[in-house]
Amino acid sequence: MVVRVAALVALLSACSSANSTGIAPVSCPPAGTTLTYANFGEELIANHCIDCHDRESPVLTTQAAIRQHASQILDEAVYTDAMPEDRGMPLMERERLGEWLACGAP
Repeated sequence: MVVRVAALVALLSACSSANSTGIAPVSCPPAGTTLTYANFGEELIANHCIDCHDRESPVLTTQAAIRQHASQILDEAVYTDAMPEDRGMPLMERERLGEWLACGAP
């Protein structure tokens, strides 16, 4: 029980230290997006997410899993800098991630 409480406190502390990125809620551009899993998403996830999310929930090893968790990814990696934990993702990549996810992560 003590271990679970400690883990919960650590998780909440990490979440509470997230900062807004200033990116407003994203919608898919009227003309769609040129970003695809093949030319954008796969590499971005590999560079910024997969070190942890190949085994930790949510597991983001497939395009389908990324789509399933799109709203969570938007909240934690686009609208805030909660993820990645090292906060090493540049703002421009966060904006592009938001666009790609808003368009359905094609």
